[in-house]
Amino acid sequence: MDEKDELTLSPPKKRSVRAATPNSPRVVMECVEILTPSKTRPRIIVQHPIPASPAARAHTLDSSSPTCPPPKTPPKRGRHLQRKAKIVSDMPQVLVLAETLQQAPESEFNCSAPAARQPKASLRRKGKTAWKLPTSAEELPHTLPVELEPCLQLQKHAIMRSLRDLPDIVAQDDHVSANATAYEQLSNLLRGTVLRGEGNSCLLIGPRGSGKSRLVEKAIKSLPEKPIIIRLSGHAQHNDRLAIREIAWQLAQQTGRSFLPSESNSPSDVIDPDENPFLDSSETTIVLPPPAHLLALISVIPTLPRPTIIILDGFDLFAAHARQSLLYCLLDTAQSCRVGSGTKGIAIVGVTTRVDTINLLEKRVKSRFSGRMLRTSCLSELQQWVELARSALTAPVSEDVPEEWPPLWRVAVDSFLQHEKVIEEFKESFSLTRDARTLCRILTTVVMNLTPALPYPSAEKLAASTGIQRCPARFPFLASLPYPAICLCIAAVHYQTSGHNTFTFEMLHEAFRDQVRTSQSAPVQIEGGGIGMMRCSREVLAGAFERLATQRVFTPVAAPSLGTAKEFVFYRLVPDRFELKRAVEAMGQTNLKKWFSKA
Repeated sequence: MDEKDELTLSPPKKRSVRAATPNSPRVVMECVEILTPSKTRPRIIVQHPIPASPAARAHTLDSSSPTCPPPKTPPKRGRHLQRKAKIVSDMPQVLVLAETLQQAPESEFNCSAPAARQPKASLRRKGKTAWKLPTSAEELPHTLPVELEPCLQLQKHAIMRSLRDLPDIVAQDDHVSANATAYEQLSNLLRGTVLRGEGNSCLLIGPRGSGKSRLVEKAIKSLPEKPIIIRLSGHAQHNDRLAIREIAWQLAQQTGRSFLPSESNSPSDVIDPDENPFLDSSETTIVLPPPAHLLALISVIPTLPRPTIIILDGFDLFAAHARQSLLYCLLDTAQSCRVGSGTKGIAIVGVTTRVDTINLLEKRVKSRFSGRMLRTSCLSELQQWVELARSALTAPVSEDVPEEWPPLWRVAVDSFLQHEKVIEEFKESFSLTRDARTLCRILTTVVMNLTPALPYPSAEKLAASTGIQRCPARFPFLASLPYPAICLCIAAVHYQTSGHNTFTFEMLHEAFRDQVRTSQSAPVQIEGGGIGMMRCSREVLAGAFERLATQRVFTPVAAPSLGTAKEFVFYRLVPDRFELKRAVEAMGQTNLKKWFSKA
């Protein structure tokens, strides 16, 4: 058992320890050199017997390899040059194996001297990656290099700042846009108020998203002096009293003093910070004028040390106030403000989306209005929409970035805007609304989802962001309706096409029965076999009709009465034709497609 275990190199279960004798030599294997893939060096494996006695074993180890003596202290590098000796017992023969691949100097075989490492060629030099600048979308790296990851964060911050303040798009032709003309006129009007002390009024009219508020803020920033800005909104100040109190509050905040203080102020007119938990108690309590003196506050505005600009957002809502007292006082004060009278100027800027706002004013109010009406417009072409997106996405980074980043990001944006799916998404969104703020919200979601692993905008991210901004489908379950229910919907579409917008269950049942009879007489032929519409019993159709009424697909026209049976109650179809068409095409049944195509 012991002999067999020694040959197989597996220890026996029970093995007695025997004393070493000179007749039982031991063999040690010493590895002097190991061949690595990067170095073609000779490998010498020496196996020699070691006597059992300690003296003989030490003499054998000393004279084992004259060319590679064992070092006293192993070197720090090159641990792979020496390995522990493997002792195999009871092997009488001596095996010496030497393989030499090529002639090498003696220093390579000297185990005491560590081998000098050859420098390897690497793409990284001092923390940078040497790679070719891309010229197309196919050459863009899939993941962003480590040294360019901070550039992506800086670019995202620059894009968000650009989306907050959209750049102006210059028309391709020589035609001057309506927004540029309105900006020039508004700037001249405000400059006359600030520099010369004029009293002016104007009305800024344009659709939603055409840049009215942005145009006003841009004109105010371009003024050489800082005026007092009062902002009112017809959605918040729905009566004149709230508007006047808001004017007094903003004037006190910007001038640092209260207006028209009087001993007759009731405690209700003083805002106590203890009653409002949202106010800072460290601020001075602002005393507002009493209700009887609120309108007199407007006449004090021209006497302030700085000119005043009052912006009325939702000007048409202020025209709906009783007697239009606020508009009359503001416009009358602006009209009476003359140059050289020792007073500062005042400007009234109304912002609205209604083109008939001037007709809502009373005669006495209209006579105080200057009649200046500035108009703005949205982007008129899809190419301008794309150029606006390009200007926002390629916003310059304020900090210093590596020279590789600008061309890399420019190629990524160009390939993104030239993608067919991206152009299709832009075209669909542009056909629904031309509001530039919608484009900002879509691009904001795309930019926020950029990561070093996915550093470039893509058509999939744009489609997901566009779907978030749009209203969800009213009836997303139409494609999963059972066969009887979708047949009733198709029958309702046929009645709408024939001019009957209302229907009853009996009418739909009769239309379905006629279609089943027609399809069985002339069925659809597929591979020599006929496929007709399946029959459904009246009870099954009645259950499907009640289910559609519960899901609000069918809505009753009038309230049900006791004298009318439920089969004869009039309903109407809520989904439109295109929604049902997509549902029928998603189901894929040929007979239903053919029936729907006849409607």
